[in-house]
Amino acid sequence: MLIAREPRHALTAPVDLPVERVALDQVDAPELVGWVADRKGSCGAIVLLHGRGANRMAMLQRAKVLFDAGYSVILFDLSGHGESGGAIQGFGYTEGRDAARILAYARQHFPGQKVGALGSSLGAASLVFAAPGALADAYVLEQLYATLRETTAWRMPFRFLRGLQADVLLAQLQLRLGFGADDVRPVDRIGKIGKPLILLAGSADPFIDRDQVVALQTAAAGSPLAWFEGAGHVDLLRYDRLRYRDVVLPFLSTNLCQTGVGDHV
Repeated sequence: MLIAREPRHALTAPVDLPVERVALDQVDAPELVGWVADRKGSCGAIVLLHGRGANRMAMLQRAKVLFDAGYSVILFDLSGHGESGGAIQGFGYTEGRDAARILAYARQHFPGQKVGALGSSLGAASLVFAAPGALADAYVLEQLYATLRETTAWRMPFRFLRGLQADVLLAQLQLRLGFGADDVRPVDRIGKIGKPLILLAGSADPFIDRDQVVALQTAAAGSPLAWFEGAGHVDLLRYDRLRYRDVVLPFLSTNLCQTGVGDHV
């Protein structure tokens, strides 16, 4: 029940963002469906990946903010979500292959431009698991969990038995998905990205506690961390639009538009 996808359904293109529908086909891999909005004169293109159980519509407001700020944007449904193919909703580990394909498409579609990557929750995990083989030039990782075991335990109903409940549930992973919980540890992979990244987290997130976030920041060699005070596991842009813009836009500008001598600003 937890990994089954919802019915595949078409999404209506927004009227206030000039997008084109794109479908990525690959043998022995799910079809991935998304939108691309090409901002003429942009210094970079940004891939946006949504959270678990959502689709690219969840990233639409972020895409508009970034487009208005001068970036081209690429929004895709991860496998098992929205219009894309696939039979399951995973935890970012298998979706890492989706993220790699989408980043490769972005490089091909916007040659010569820098590529940023912004993911929320599942989308953030998929970007971590796509690296180091598929790299963006800068990463915004929102509400990323450190290990699947920890974040699953925080979701369990009985407080004093959370660890045991999580172990019983996750013991099924190998049989059902072909990998185990010990494989799904973004904290072990984030340091291999080797590119500028920033972490965004809610201080009241019920699923990703402060220790997980601090562990991720430490593993990422002290990359900047922006707390959203009082925020749970919610849409951080909607929660505090001003803070989101003040944190994300300067980071992307510095790393996509203003890095290196001779780069265009």
